[in-house]
Amino acid sequence: MPVEKFKEPCARTKAIAEATNHRFEREVYHFLHTWVQNHQGETLLQFDQPLDEYLANDALRDFFLNTHHPIQQLLKNRFIACHLGRRVRAVYFDPISGDPLLAPTEQRIYNLARRMDSERMHVPFRSVHPNKQTEAGDTADISTYPADSEEIRYNSGNHFISRPANDNVFAENSRHCRAKSEGNLHVLFKKGFLEDRLHDIKLLTAEMHEAGETQLQFFVVYSRHSIIEGHFGTSLVIMDPANPDFPQRVMVCDTLLKELPHHPRWWNHFIAEYSNVFGDAIAEIVEDLSHPLQKVNIKGDAPYRHDWDCPYYATSMADALADLVKNNPELLLNGTSSDVHDAMKSIMQDYYQPSYEIKDRLAIQQTNRLKRWKSGRELIKDLVVEVSRRTSYEL
Repeated sequence: MPVEKFKEPCARTKAIAEATNHRFEREVYHFLHTWVQNHQGETLLQFDQPLDEYLANDALRDFFLNTHHPIQQLLKNRFIACHLGRRVRAVYFDPISGDPLLAPTEQRIYNLARRMDSERMHVPFRSVHPNKQTEAGDTADISTYPADSEEIRYNSGNHFISRPANDNVFAENSRHCRAKSEGNLHVLFKKGFLEDRLHDIKLLTAEMHEAGETQLQFFVVYSRHSIIEGHFGTSLVIMDPANPDFPQRVMVCDTLLKELPHHPRWWNHFIAEYSNVFGDAIAEIVEDLSHPLQKVNIKGDAPYRHDWDCPYYATSMADALADLVKNNPELLLNGTSSDVHDAMKSIMQDYYQPSYEIKDRLAIQQTNRLKRWKSGRELIKDLVVEVSRRTSYEL
C-alpha cells in the first residue's frame, strides 16, 4: 500500500480519537463539577484556586482521595465507562512508540488508580509508575527526572505496566486457556515455575492411576521456566496413568528460537526442571517446538518490549497445543515434531501467515498492540460488571 494511502486513514483515526477524547474531557469535567457541588467539605486541594482551575488541576485527585472505590464510582457514568472500555478500533496508537492516544484526564485516572492499594485497579499498559507521575496524576516529563536518570522511564516494568498489572494480564490469559480443560486435557496455567507444574502432573497422574484411569492424559503447561530464569514458556506432557513416574512424550516451546534445529538459549533450564522431577533420562525424549516470535525485537529496542509481548506469545502457544489435543490427539501421539510445529502455526494465525511463514515485524507488533489494549479493556469490563450488578446498564 502506498505511504499516502496508509497515512490517510491513520489521520482520520487520530482526528476521531482526538474528538472522542475531547468529549470525554468535557464529560469528566461535568462529573467532577457535580461531585464538588455535593462534597464541599472534601475539596481539600482547592485552597484559593478558582473553581475552573481546581477542576482542571486537582479535583480528580481529591475525588480519588475522598471516595470509596473511586474507579467504580466513575464507571457508574455510562459515557465514562464506555470510553475507558472502548474497543481497539476507536483508539489511535502512536506509530513510533505504539502508545495509545489517551485523553489527559483518562491518563490521570489510570495513573491515580495505580497509586491505590487495590491491585485490581492497575489497568494493564495504561499507567506509569507513581515515581514517574506529577502530583496531579499526569505522566511527568522525562526532563523533570533527576540527572543521569533519562533511561529510568524505559526500564523493564516501568513503562505502562506494573507487577499487579502483569498479574491481571496473567489472570485474563489463564481464564481463557483453562476454559479448554475437559476430559483428558488439563491446562495448567498457574503462577509458579515449571518444576512446580511438573510435580503437579506427576501427582495428578498417580491419583488417576489409583482411581483406575487408563486413558492417556494430556497436560498443557504455561509457566515461567525457573526461579533463576523467569522467562515464560509452554510444554505439552503426555502421561500414561499406568506409569506416573515418566512421561510418554514431552514437547516444549520457547519464543527466543532463531531456527530449528537450534535450541533456544533457555534450553538448559527446560532440561534441568524436567530432570529434577523425572530424572536425567528425560533429556532423551524432550522435543523442541519453539517459535521464533521474539525475533521481532531487535537490538536497540526498549527492554520492556520483551516483558510486554512474552505472555501473549506463550499464551498463543498454549492455546494452539490445547486445540491440537482436542482436535488432533493422534498427531501429538505419533506425528513428528515438525508436523506438530506446523500444525501449531496453522492455529496461531495472529503470528503466522497461511504459508506458515512468520509475519513481519510490523504485523506482529500491531497484533501485540491490539492484545495489550484488549487486556486493559477486559479489566475495565470486569469492573463494569461489578458496578452493573447494582445499576441498569452494561458496557
